[in-house]
Amino acid sequence: MHDPFYLENSAKKCVVVFIHGFMGGPLQFERLAQSIHAQGYSAASLLLPGHGSTVKEFSSATMEKWQDYLNAEIDRLSPNYDDVFLVGHSMGCLLAINAVVGNIRNICGLFLLACPLKLKVFSVHSLKVRLKQVFCRKRHPMKATYLNTSSVPLKPSLIWRIVKPMVELKKLIHITNNNLHGVSVPVTAIFSLGDELVSIESLDMLKNGLKQTSFDSITISDSLHAYYPEHEYSIIENSLRSAISRH
Repeated sequence: MHDPFYLENSAKKCVVVFIHGFMGGPLQFERLAQSIHAQGYSAASLLLPGHGSTVKEFSSATMEKWQDYLNAEIDRLSPNYDDVFLVGHSMGCLLAINAVVGNIRNICGLFLLACPLKLKVFSVHSLKVRLKQVFCRKRHPMKATYLNTSSVPLKPSLIWRIVKPMVELKKLIHITNNNLHGVSVPVTAIFSLGDELVSIESLDMLKNGLKQTSFDSITISDSLHAYYPEHEYSIIENSLRSAISRH
């Protein structure tokens, strides 16, 4: 279920690489990948190390493993395409930014969804959303989305095994904040005021840090961190298409 997937377009001019976030998976990009494939681009949705397997394997993942895997996948795809365009969600945004700073070849642009430069994990809103996730029925659209797109088993052992990966995520956030000045490709970012995990202050941090490139942003209000109601999903889909065609 949580396998990486690749949709090839015969034109091979550009490949769009989708990078999921902390505990996420390739499936969350299925609709976007199909949309840009229909537009004439190839799409590759990755599965980061430690994801898609056991809680124990997830707990052994490191920032370096995540970044090295992404960089290797970009290097593998690059020779076959004129351009590589990166789409990240949450932690995937951080990895995408650092891939650009690391001078990975052929990257022509970034599309960032909920870039977590500052978290609000313990906010009242975050707690309310978590309670809703627990007590809603499984068929509720929001809960179903979170359950279907999480590639890490939600088992009791996750409570203590998640500590090490969280420390790695914190390190990655710190490094990325320091690397923003090195981004030289166009960036489009989307943030939601309803995000229960990422502070909207992350948007200002992006604006202030991205000094060497063009930066566009869109703020939506009804979406959560990984759940987008249809009217806002359409905004994201159209914005992604536009960003790829520009860059």
